[in-house]
Amino acid sequence: MPVHALPLMLVRHAVAEDEHALGDEARALTVEGRAAFRQHARKLARLTPMTGILTSPLVRAVQTAEILAEAFGLAQVEVHQALLPLDHAHKRIVELAAEVGPGWALVGHNPSLARAGKLALGEALPDKLRKGTVLAMMPAGKRFTFAWMAAPGRSVLRPDSPRG
Repeated sequence: MPVHALPLMLVRHAVAEDEHALGDEARALTVEGRAAFRQHARKLARLTPMTGILTSPLVRAVQTAEILAEAFGLAQVEVHQALLPLDHAHKRIVELAAEVGPGWALVGHNPSLARAGKLALGEALPDKLRKGTVLAMMPAGKRFTFAWMAAPGRSVLRPDSPRG
């Protein structure tokens, strides 16, 4: 993909612990989740360049963003409160996506990210937004168009891929 046609990416955090003694905010990625996402992030880095990463402040999202940054050769990630999994977060995520624009990855949580993708595209997502999945979208006026979707251990889903 040419550099002038960078997608904006919505990234769901990788597989995390089911619970943590300090609460939901402290849930970290599992060893398996880290390993699978590290491999996935390297594949993503071959698909497109990236200029920046914004992440939810929750531990599992920050850890996912750091793995992504390492694979893309970025020095840092920025925490952004709009990516917290709160009511109506999907609307704030779409606004943030439009604000930062192409080349950025927004790392967060479901159901907020899936709802944000549906709102941004104006249609249902082509597949589930599984843990570690990236939804890549291209800006198109006030909305976005579907570019591709990639989940750990699965092939990249493109607009011309069979869906179902």
